[in-house]
Amino acid sequence: MKHNVTRRQFIAATVAAAALATRKSQAAAETKVPLVCIFSKHLQFLEYPELAKTSKKLGLDGVDLTVREGGHVLPENVAEDLPRAVEAVRAEGLEVPMITTRLCTGDDPDARPILEAASKLGIRYFRIGGQHYNEVGNPLEQLPKFIEELSSLAKLAEEFNMIAGYHNHSGYNNVGGQLWDLYRIIEEIGSDHLGSNFDVGHAKAEGGYGSWQVNARLMALHVKMMAVKDFVWEKDKPRWVPLGEGIVPTAEFLRIFREQAGFAGPISMHFEYRVSPREAILEEIRKAALTLRGDLKKAGSS
Repeated sequence: MKHNVTRRQFIAATVAAAALATRKSQAAAETKVPLVCIFSKHLQFLEYPELAKTSKKLGLDGVDLTVREGGHVLPENVAEDLPRAVEAVRAEGLEVPMITTRLCTGDDPDARPILEAASKLGIRYFRIGGQHYNEVGNPLEQLPKFIEELSSLAKLAEEFNMIAGYHNHSGYNNVGGQLWDLYRIIEEIGSDHLGSNFDVGHAKAEGGYGSWQVNARLMALHVKMMAVKDFVWEKDKPRWVPLGEGIVPTAEFLRIFREQAGFAGPISMHFEYRVSPREAILEEIRKAALTLRGDLKKAGSS
C-alpha cells in the first residue's frame, strides 16, 4: 500500500522528532549532576505521601527507597506498593532513581519480582549486599562463591536493564569492605549491570590514612551510585557524626569519581548516629543536603 505524506504531516513529524531529541538532550544534561537523595530508612515513620512532601520541603532531588523486609516497600507487596510509593514521590516533582534491597544472588525468590516492578517504573539502580567471609580460612578461596552469586544477579539486572550496586561496609569479615575484593569480583564478572554503591564513610574507615585515595581511584570506573556519611575516630572504631563534621573527605571522593569516570549517579545520604526526637532528623537531613551540595560544587559537579 502506498502512503502519501503531506508537507504539513512531514513538518509536524519533524518538529515532534526535534522536540523529542531536545527533551532527550536536556535529560542527558540534567543527569550530569548527581541527584541528592535521602535513604528512606531514616524516614521510615512517614507514609508515602508524607515521605514525598517532606523530601520536597527538605530540598532533596529524590528518594532512595527501601524495598526489603521492614522497609517502606515489603518484597511480598512490591508489585502493588512500589508503584504507589513512586507515584507519590514523582507527584512532588522528585525522583526515585534507586532502591535499596538485600539481594545478593539472582536465585533469591524476591529478586525477579523486585526488579520487574522497579524496571516497569523506570528505576535504573538498585543497591545490593552484603556478603560475609568465613571467620577462618583464606578469603581468596571464598571469592568464587560470591562471584557466582553476584554473577547470577548481574544477569537478572541485565534482563531488566538495571544496574546493581554492591554496598561496601566497614568491619569484620565484610565482603567488599576492603574494596580490592569488590574490584576483583566486578572485574571477574565483567558486566555493565554490576558495579559499586560506593559508601565514602565506610571506605574512609577501612582506608584510614591514605588507602582510601588508592581505593577510590581503583574503583572509580565501577562506581554507579554513592552513599555518604561522616565519622570521627573513637579509639579504633568510627563514631558517626553529621556530614561535614567528621574526617571523611567527601568532596575529594566526588572529585576523583567525576574526573576519572564522569560520575553522575544518585547519591544517598545516610545517618548512622542517633537523632531524637523524630523531628530532629528532618533538620539533620536539611543540613546534610546543603553540605553535600557544597561538596558537589567543590568537586566541580554542579
